[in-house]
Amino acid sequence: MVDKRLKDAPELKESFFNKRGLNYYAEGENHDYLSDEVLLLTKEEEADALRVSDELYDILRATLKRCLISPDRLANMGLTERALPLVQWSVENEWEDYLVGRFDFAGGIGGEPLKLLEINADTCSLLPETTAIMPEVLRKAGVKPLTNGVLASLENQFSRVKNARGNAIAAATHLGHTDDQLNLDVLIKTAKAAGWKVDELELPNLVFDDENGLLIEMGEDDFSRYYYLLKFIPWDWIITEEPQLWDLLEKMTTEHLLRVLNPAWTLLLQNKALLAYAWQDNPGHPALLPTAFDPADLPNPTQGYVRKPVYGRMGENVMVSLNGRGADAETRGDYGAQINVYQQLAPFNRDDEDYAYQLSTFMTPKASGLCCRRQEGLILNDDAEFVSLGLYTQNRSGGSKPGWKFW
Repeated sequence: MVDKRLKDAPELKESFFNKRGLNYYAEGENHDYLSDEVLLLTKEEEADALRVSDELYDILRATLKRCLISPDRLANMGLTERALPLVQWSVENEWEDYLVGRFDFAGGIGGEPLKLLEINADTCSLLPETTAIMPEVLRKAGVKPLTNGVLASLENQFSRVKNARGNAIAAATHLGHTDDQLNLDVLIKTAKAAGWKVDELELPNLVFDDENGLLIEMGEDDFSRYYYLLKFIPWDWIITEEPQLWDLLEKMTTEHLLRVLNPAWTLLLQNKALLAYAWQDNPGHPALLPTAFDPADLPNPTQGYVRKPVYGRMGENVMVSLNGRGADAETRGDYGAQINVYQQLAPFNRDDEDYAYQLSTFMTPKASGLCCRRQEGLILNDDAEFVSLGLYTQNRSGGSKPGWKFW
């Protein structure tokens, strides 16, 4: 069983979290967020996850471009006409400015093929856990680490954008959630390491001036300008909740007063309808799950499927049917009015306690590191545990590979 791949994880000292400002991940409601076990992967499993992720990134971006020129596809993605000019401009002018995202997978362990579940393309989480907490857990546990090039690759991308665009002066902002702030802090520190000047500012304090750019008031009639907005605010939230801000960003971006990271084209990469069209464009691809806008259009709906809103997050408004004849698990949330896609049920690796393990790959924009979460039940949501990943090696005497059970 998966338990043969698990090793006890040490509990990190409070001083570790205090020193790095990461108490959020170990206190209060999150006191049990960090798993007490490490999951071990082979070098081959790690290499396969990185390779597959790079391949899927290219596939999804190709599908994205096809969607952008197809009115029928765009209609099924739930995008308003308001969004299209900026997204189109972004594809044409900012295609290589992507910073960071995360692919989430089922499978990938013990011979089970990787299956892409979704793409956290715009404001992905798990950066502090992967780049700061996991290395310390592995060190304390005496476990060899996997390749973890997330920070180095991200710094290289910041350097590339700076060298290509110049004026690497950025305002960084978020909506006030602690987890968002801590993930944004990783981006800020990495940008500074690449030679950027970055100030973290509250969104209401920023002045979006469609003639003079992004400003902060330093004093009476005294403003300082930023040439980049490093945001941890989803593009889909901006277009839905702050359409006037969207309009300002469109004008400022297309008139070369400001660049936003991640760029606006990630609005499409984030959209789960892209998975349905990627399947249409690449039927039978081994790392893609059959996905459609109607469960009847799936190859085998009676083998189970998952219903997901196209811009859903944190496992909200998700429904799982194990046999295609009704809901076996369902969650509520804020995304119930959105267009849904239906994805063939994926074979998750599970342990003896029925925890499902979800591997993830950071794209920066090349695949640069893995992380993992686990949870009981059929739906992985915001209550999932973070599981550190280490290197697994079989003993010299051989023996069979660890066994797994699936849905």
